[in-house]
Amino acid sequence: MGRLGMNRRKIKIFVASSILVSSLILLVFVGVKNTSLRHFRPEQLMAKAQEVHQKGIQIDGFIAEKSTSWDPGSFQLTFVVRDEADTAHVNVVSVGQLKPDNFKDGGNVFVEGRYNAHENLITASKIQTKCASKYQQAGSALATQEEYQIESEVITRQN
Repeated sequence: MGRLGMNRRKIKIFVASSILVSSLILLVFVGVKNTSLRHFRPEQLMAKAQEVHQKGIQIDGFIAEKSTSWDPGSFQLTFVVRDEADTAHVNVVSVGQLKPDNFKDGGNVFVEGRYNAHENLITASKIQTKCASKYQQAGSALATQEEYQIESEVITRQN
């Protein structure tokens, strides 16, 4: 009976360990699947709208001109994200979040949230704007440097 009892104990430990490991693998798989978000530009989202209906997504584009409505009392922000060519548009609503400081028409925006294909609407859980002024300043400094080099070359050639 001693040997038979040891075998049963090993089998119980093996079964319990297998169930535990399987449960952990399942939890990791489900957790990763539920937290992974697909990333789109507006025109890509329009093409895959039904595929991602009621799912979490990320989208980046530009804030459409004159589409912004901000209610500071209820912290509700609504706007439209457009693609670069201004051919695809996605409505966005955010409630309970502050409006980003550098949020402005025509600015770059990154939105994360749940997409409703029937309403073409993202209920945003996260909104980030990209600060174009940093890039414009760097670009204008580079442009000024290039202009200076061109002017220097012209002056040198004239002499």
